[in-house]
Amino acid sequence: MLATLLLGSTSFAATYYVDPNGNDTSGNGSSTSPWKTLSTACSKVTSAGNTIYLNAGNYTDNNRCNLAPGVNIQGAGKSLVTITSAYSGGYGTGYIFRETGQTSPVPHGNNDISGFTLNGSNKTLSCGIWLRGTDYNTIHDIKFQKMKSHAIKLAGWTYWTDYNTTANTPPAAWGYNDAVYNVDIDDCTSQTTQTTDDRYGAIDLQALSNFKMYNVTINENYSARGTGVKAVPGWLQGFKGYNLNIKTNVYYSDSFVFETYNFTGDSEIYNSTFFQSISLNGGAKSLDSGSSWNLKIHDNTIDLSQMQVQSVGQELSHHWLDFYNNYITGNKGIAAGLWSTNYTTGSGVSHWRFRNNVIYNCADGLQLVRGTNSYVEIYNNIFDTMTANPWGGSGIDGSGFSGSLSGAKIQNNLVMNTPAAPISIGSSLTNTLVDHNWFYNTGNSNNIANSSSSTTQSNNTKGVAPQITGSGTRPDPYYRSVSGTGNLVDAGINVGLPYSGNAPDIGVFEGKRLSAPVLSLN
Repeated sequence: MLATLLLGSTSFAATYYVDPNGNDTSGNGSSTSPWKTLSTACSKVTSAGNTIYLNAGNYTDNNRCNLAPGVNIQGAGKSLVTITSAYSGGYGTGYIFRETGQTSPVPHGNNDISGFTLNGSNKTLSCGIWLRGTDYNTIHDIKFQKMKSHAIKLAGWTYWTDYNTTANTPPAAWGYNDAVYNVDIDDCTSQTTQTTDDRYGAIDLQALSNFKMYNVTINENYSARGTGVKAVPGWLQGFKGYNLNIKTNVYYSDSFVFETYNFTGDSEIYNSTFFQSISLNGGAKSLDSGSSWNLKIHDNTIDLSQMQVQSVGQELSHHWLDFYNNYITGNKGIAAGLWSTNYTTGSGVSHWRFRNNVIYNCADGLQLVRGTNSYVEIYNNIFDTMTANPWGGSGIDGSGFSGSLSGAKIQNNLVMNTPAAPISIGSSLTNTLVDHNWFYNTGNSNNIANSSSSTTQSNNTKGVAPQITGSGTRPDPYYRSVSGTGNLVDAGINVGLPYSGNAPDIGVFEGKRLSAPVLSLN
């Protein structure tokens, strides 16, 4: 009987057709009498399980497509179907649109949208796809171009009472299991005229759990444009973003590739290439049950060599953050930093780990700036060729730190080719452990500058050339130990990370770099 009921529930699913030569008045959506526009099809196809199919061709559609739950949109392909829309509904709506009221849990959207190019008619269209208040939505194999605010806006429950509550309190109900993949975005943001001088995000996300985003390319490297991915105030639980290629404006230091708050639940950003900086804030001060970190950022290349202005680098102000296996290069400012920026991290950041990263050819390496911070660990990194242009020149720079940070651990790092001291602690950092690091061709004969009397220095090697390959592609194999037997091998100290041999190696490689997990939608 159950099988019969299931068969009956799906037997009414139908496909309706849209064609550039169709007719919105006389058409009925059949293959022989299709409609002319997607907006008309969406107004007529409202039963869950049905599909609207877009035949190949070019469309002009200046009306909003009000998408019903459970209705799918499938185009013949993003290279075969182009929709140009000048729908001028303004911010808070989109060409493909649905928004529900305050419900907990949020209802399932169950929409699959794919297979076309959407052109915003020279940025007349505010947003391409806006779905707020539902979940289980999938957007894939689409190209978005020339929109004003966002290509995609996805959100679960986003109705907090005020902004302060929004930034510091998880949503009343998450939107679950949305996905965006195989998507290209070009010129789909802008810098707003708000007094805060804020920037829109090409993809805007809020209150989502188990959201996946992969094989996504974003190009916002135009004047007065916004960010790549924005989640302010955010709240992304179990987020997975990988195989991303994002470039934002290289003339603005705040046109971030990611501007995101409040990750939880072992969220990850990995296996991606970025041409601007990441900006993080907040994050719950405790962990979700069963998780080890709020956010892990790993195995990414962050190439800042095209930046035309001095940049503050990666703003990594996030509780329970593990930042590892990343390659940062070419910045005119610092590569990365830890500081408290606003009320979401105003009391400081705790449980923060920076490990196994390579920083090459930046003005300054990792900078500790301000905040009431705790549980800070800096392990097994390589800082090579800090330029001091226009300032800095240290591998790890806490010389100007203000606030309180007690008990930081700096171990197993290789610092070389720095005009300033390899490590500058700053007198306001207390009980700092600087142990089993390797310094070569660095300024300041004391190695560790400005340190307080409570700084513990031990087993640091100075002035001995590290036996690394020194050739080939950076970071790998350039920074690998020679034949696996160089003087960095087994020269470190156990910091609680896995290692082979008698002791951990100094630097980023312990055998080989960890490979990223393979994820699917299943």
